[in-house]
Amino acid sequence: MFKKGLTILSVAILSLLTANTAFAYSQESYPKQVSVEVHSASSTSLNLNGVYKLENLTTKEMFFALPNTPVTFSQVNGEVSIYQIGATMYSANGYALHALTGNEKMVVFTADVEGKKGATADYEVVKAYKAFQGAYFVNEFTNADGELWYSVTDEQGVSSWVPSSSATVGSVVNQPLGKTPSGTQYRGSFSVVKSGANVQIANRLDLENYLKGVIPNESPASWHIEALKAQAVAARSYTLSKSGILSSTTKDQMYKGYSSEQKSTNSAVEATTGLVIKSAGKLVQAYYYSTSGGRTANIGEAWDTAQVPYFVSVDDSIEKSPYSNWSVSIPASNILTKFGFNASTDQLLDVKITKGGSNGEVTAVSIVTSAGEKTIKGNETVMRGVFLDANNASLKSNWFEINFTKPSGTANLAIQKVTGSTAVNSLTNMQVQTATGIETIPSGSVAIQTKEGIVSTTASTPGIQSITVNGKGYGHRIGMSQYGAKARADAGWTYDRILKHYYQGVTIEKY
Repeated sequence: MFKKGLTILSVAILSLLTANTAFAYSQESYPKQVSVEVHSASSTSLNLNGVYKLENLTTKEMFFALPNTPVTFSQVNGEVSIYQIGATMYSANGYALHALTGNEKMVVFTADVEGKKGATADYEVVKAYKAFQGAYFVNEFTNADGELWYSVTDEQGVSSWVPSSSATVGSVVNQPLGKTPSGTQYRGSFSVVKSGANVQIANRLDLENYLKGVIPNESPASWHIEALKAQAVAARSYTLSKSGILSSTTKDQMYKGYSSEQKSTNSAVEATTGLVIKSAGKLVQAYYYSTSGGRTANIGEAWDTAQVPYFVSVDDSIEKSPYSNWSVSIPASNILTKFGFNASTDQLLDVKITKGGSNGEVTAVSIVTSAGEKTIKGNETVMRGVFLDANNASLKSNWFEINFTKPSGTANLAIQKVTGSTAVNSLTNMQVQTATGIETIPSGSVAIQTKEGIVSTTASTPGIQSITVNGKGYGHRIGMSQYGAKARADAGWTYDRILKHYYQGVTIEKY
């Protein structure tokens, strides 16, 4: 009797506290929302720094997810499962985790539980709750049996007591963050859905906060503020021109979330808030890249598309970059394999490039082998992938020259026909007309009369072993060069002047 009387007294006091307490957490909303994939795996997790609203996207029921302990997601029989502190739930469509801001303490239920009128199990049931549901924390009480109970009030205003064995206390925070298994923290909210055999985590947040996680990963935070502002406007324009879920890699823009934010780059985003690049009143999908190599490219030539007035080739000789000039060695075996020949048996005899771009960009590569000839044509993306180095890395740009040396003691051999000449790597068993009749050429060294004199060749050449590619620039070279923007900012250019140089005829205005 004493135990119940003590509990009832506590409830009475706490109910007065509850009546005078205003619970004011708010759910974040994003007028300009960006969604970007930040993790994908067969099993993945989020570690939250504050309580988040958890929405089952199949049933549309609202729950809560706890902070400071992993929330684990997996695919199970075609559904996305969620697990946290002993509680499991399933959803065919996945989940949305909505960021909450405020300073409330919440009690989240880790199992199905009944809210009681008092702090013991024999009190009358007030309301039943499911695992992952929750309520506002009011107070706690340890009863005569040594059991810890929480006094709670849910969002419908119903007050009750729940045992701590089926609940955990967490707090809503003013800067909600979620951490992926890589250890990277991200602002804002998340969606967790099926993606093939994997579970995909997409970060949902406001455009401006997204850019704060992009700019320091696209341009070093130590760069001149005007270059960083130019980067921010270009990145904002690019983002708004895209739809759907963005990649967090250079397929779209490099994004490393809150963990990567820097004071200088945040200042660049804030100083240019809402500013974008437009042409004739329409948003420009503002492409940018690392290094032009001294001159930017025409989009029509680079990507084999229609030419666009604001993506024309412009001078960039002011640019200073470690990638302005580069050189890489390409093994012959990689070239043969890329062109569909057998790297073990076929020999590379010659390599030729075709320059179709206004600045000398390569638009086709032809090779001659012991098994025949082949040509690959295409845009800058294709051309950069024609030559793969020993690490199977593609070229930095399609603006390049090639050099190679044939092994000593070999010569370029070709048979002249009525329809043209055909390259060969061996004269063995070839038939030639001589003064005494048709002769078959034996194996071994052969002397050949040419207009330059008599030259000697072996009957078989080992072919080219490797070529050297000497190139300029890094990236597609369409639009703004990041290193060029840095050089211009260092020379006193403002961000808007920089942008109008790389994107000809545009305006800078609010979106």
